[in-house]
Amino acid sequence: MDMNVEAVGRVLRERRKAQGFTQQSLADTIGASRKFIVDLEAGKDGASFGLALKVMHALNLDIATNDPQTREFAEDFARTIREGDFHFALRLMGEYASASLSAGRALMPVAPTMDDDAYRAALGAVTRWVAAKTHTPTPGWALRAKVSSEPVFLAEKLHPVSERMKDLIRAETPREIAALNVWIRERDLATL
Repeated sequence: MDMNVEAVGRVLRERRKAQGFTQQSLADTIGASRKFIVDLEAGKDGASFGLALKVMHALNLDIATNDPQTREFAEDFARTIREGDFHFALRLMGEYASASLSAGRALMPVAPTMDDDAYRAALGAVTRWVAAKTHTPTPGWALRAKVSSEPVFLAEKLHPVSERMKDLIRAETPREIAALNVWIRERDLATL
């Protein structure tokens, strides 16, 4: 990342928009004024460094690196779903959750591009759950994830799931995930 104030401002503005934050909603997230966000994105000198770091944290932006792991998960999910490899997609969901918990934040700041509504809802739900577990801001795309009109049991992409098993899964699904009508047991997410 180019480290002059104008370039940093542009990166912050692009990341904010990509994650679906308005200037006001980002300001509210970090406890600052909208004017601060406007000035920061414009590259004005004199912006509070502490607040700028809060903005970067809220946008999952690291000064030192553009974490390749964040891109890898989104690309892997998009490719895996496009190829219909649901066995690997289930494993990848657990790896994403586990790696995100280890990193202390959701490692998918931007939603993967895919046509599978069930996986889109599941990724949004798991990302919300990670944010709650790590006490970090939820990426905007996950906040905008829609509740699935049908219950999502990802294992059903592979084989039928009995009603008895569905009841067990429902009982062990974290509330942040269940809120989107997605049903995944916490232990199936390979948590730490």
